[in-house]
Amino acid sequence: MKATFIERLGAYFLDIIIISILLSIIGYGLPKNAIDYEQELNDITEKYLSNEINTQKYIDESSIILYNSQKSSILSLSISAALIIGYFVIFQYMNQGQTLGKKLFKIKVVEKESKKAPTILSGFIRSLFILNIASGILNILFIYILNSKTYYIGYGITYIIETLFIIVTIFFVLYREDGRGLHDIMAKTTVIKERR
Repeated sequence: MKATFIERLGAYFLDIIIISILLSIIGYGLPKNAIDYEQELNDITEKYLSNEINTQKYIDESSIILYNSQKSSILSLSISAALIIGYFVIFQYMNQGQTLGKKLFKIKVVEKESKKAPTILSGFIRSLFILNIASGILNILFIYILNSKTYYIGYGITYIIETLFIIVTIFFVLYREDGRGLHDIMAKTTVIKERR
């Protein structure tokens, strides 16, 4: 029997809380230079609000500050991407299609035809867009290959595509007879209730 949207959503939110806690613990030991960039951004915003600089100069300077902030946080971005892949792909694979959230809600991901746990490749394909893995990996690449102006264009396009993918997926899960999202269709998986 297919899992309901509410069960899937509840499991997802629980998993996101778990990932957020893990990222907070790991992030605690990482260098903290974001405060410097935040102060720079506050300074440039104050200059703009007091009419010391024009809009174009504000946009140019703030985009450089934000770009440098992203570039300096490449380690934390990489750790985030690795942790999400580790949890939603590898951990789920090792636990027969269940994350901790899915286990609590008694649902699991299986291959559509065989009803067996998905392979690591299926899990990766399933998670690529729905869990921001694609945008995370592209964000890391864009920081190294694009300058500050084209970085925001590239990342913005990626973000828009990923957001549209998520919207279509939610629509599919809600309204398709089999409850499969776009990510499930791509990975040839489905989410079912655990047998009791």
